[in-house]
Amino acid sequence: MVFRALNAERRSRLRGRRPAPVEAGATEPDPVPITRATVIAAQPFDDAKAAAAWLAGSKKQDAAVADVEHALELVNRAVTAHRVAAQDPHVRDLGAGDPQRVRLGYGSGDEVVEGSWRDCYAIPPGRARRRTRKKMLSPQEEMAGMLSGRRPGALPSEELLLRARLDLDRGRLTEAALVTRAAVDALAAEGHGGGHSAVAEQLARTALASGLEPGDVEELEQLVVALERVVRRRRYADGS
Repeated sequence: MVFRALNAERRSRLRGRRPAPVEAGATEPDPVPITRATVIAAQPFDDAKAAAAWLAGSKKQDAAVADVEHALELVNRAVTAHRVAAQDPHVRDLGAGDPQRVRLGYGSGDEVVEGSWRDCYAIPPGRARRRTRKKMLSPQEEMAGMLSGRRPGALPSEELLLRARLDLDRGRLTEAALVTRAAVDALAAEGHGGGHSAVAEQLARTALASGLEPGDVEELEQLVVALERVVRRRRYADGS
């Protein structure tokens, strides 16, 4: 993986300690730094013909999605390492909708390191996203109700369960099992989900002791899905 800050215009910094005056009227957004992440396969193609055949196959929807998801997985490994090394909890993972541009292509070692290529194509926005869970009917209305106080605010179990889902999707299985156990405890304290405590506790202990086997991972996935249903039913029980 190669990370490089592009030569975008840097944001101007205020001089001194006092606020600076700004002209009246609409202003253009300040430029922001842009980072280009390049994921390069460890094993090279045998020749240009093999590389071209791969690129042609990647133009299919499922192949493109798989390639981009794998690249994001590798980028997020680096993000996790940076978050831990810098002890900065605000460094977040990237989702499929975060990159401003996504390209698939091939080239020589020097070319791809510099962000160049022999041949490539850009993936249209949204094409690289795989919708795995049903979208809520009207999250905007629910959000407006939460902010105005007409609807219940975010509960601890909801935040914890979202973190468990993120860890599970990112392959951080031990973390997912531990956070799922915490989400179950929170749900039980809130009056829901108490019947899942034994399973969540066992998965968390197994994850810490020896790691999760494929069967355990499947059980954890099923548990998280069940808890997500509980949370959705509770929040949207009145049809709001």
